Amino acid sequence: MARVRIMHYLNQFFAGIGGEDKANLPVGSLKGAVGPGKRLQELLGDAAEIVVTAYCGDNYFSEHCEEALEAIVQVARQNQVALVAAGPAFASGRYGFACAEVCHAVRNSLSAACITAMHLENPGIETYKQYKDRTVYAFPTTETVSGMGEALAGMAKGLARLAGGRSLGTAAEEGYIPRGFRVDKIKSQTGAVRTVDMLLDRLTGRTFTTEIPLEALEKIPVPAPITNLKDAYLALITTSGAIKRGNPDGFRGYQNTKWAKYHIGKMSSMLEGEWDVIHGGYNIEFMKRNPNYGVPLDVCRDMEKEGVFARLYPYYYVTPGARGLISVMHRIGKEIVTELKDEGADTVLLVAT
Repeated sequence: MARVRIMHYLNQFFAGIGGEDKANLPVGSLKGAVGPGKRLQELLGDAAEIVVTAYCGDNYFSEHCEEALEAIVQVARQNQVALVAAGPAFASGRYGFACAEVCHAVRNSLSAACITAMHLENPGIETYKQYKDRTVYAFPTTETVSGMGEALAGMAKGLARLAGGRSLGTAAEEGYIPRGFRVDKIKSQTGAVRTVDMLLDRLTGRTFTTEIPLEALEKIPVPAPITNLKDAYLALITTSGAIKRGNPDGFRGYQNTKWAKYHIGKMSSMLEGEWDVIHGGYNIEFMKRNPNYGVPLDVCRDMEKEGVFARLYPYYYVTPGARGLISVMHRIGKEIVTELKDEGADTVLLVAT
């Protein structure tokens, strides 16, 4: 009986190609198990076989995410893999992000179950949690590579279970990092009884596990109000997906990882330019007819002439915001704000959809 076929994803370092000097390396592949994959294969035994190792430089992946993912999915498709292993990435942020994205892309494209591993404080964990893929599992690791043996053992256990056609149980049962799913189960006690039991446990200081964990989001402080709008240097930012005709920046309709800015310095209305709209969260036909709905350039020019604010920034910033990951939106926001501050803009009108 043929063994289940696995693709293992590694960065340039663990693939044995080089360190930071090779961080811009494009996607490539090697036959069989490489680097830590050799030990992973030993742990898997006859349960499954690592038939191909895909690799990519950490910098290249973060700067060419979509192209890298397309190439990695193609490697998986060509090798007819049924499972994917990624990492372990430990505390390496770029590597962890890549592992989470690779698992999500392969799971979406090929319906292949995936297992990765990284430190709990790795930024890739937030990406993993927000995607909430039901057949992608991330196991916790130590902060450094000293925990390689334990990390590979956890990955091998999960991969062997999946290769045998068995599903993984809950995060508490299997040890992977929870993703926030609420799973229906049959209990012998009613909800009222279980709730009272947990309340009594809490009141008496006993340990208990809530059946519905709550997710807490970071609190963003409200900025101080603008006291003198007449002196403001105003910039326009939109998540409406109003973009340059032909989509030269390769935006997706949802879950984007990039932003762009387009020149509007000599224009008095968005109808004067050649624009397109890409967005997976609303009917874009009205925006295509009049992109001023998403980038209110016409109204802002009138307000500028009337002296409502001092001047309008000569570019507008855009990212299609549908189903955007919070971690990615944080990064995009910080990058845009940093650039605007460097350029002297002090006020922003954010047009959301």
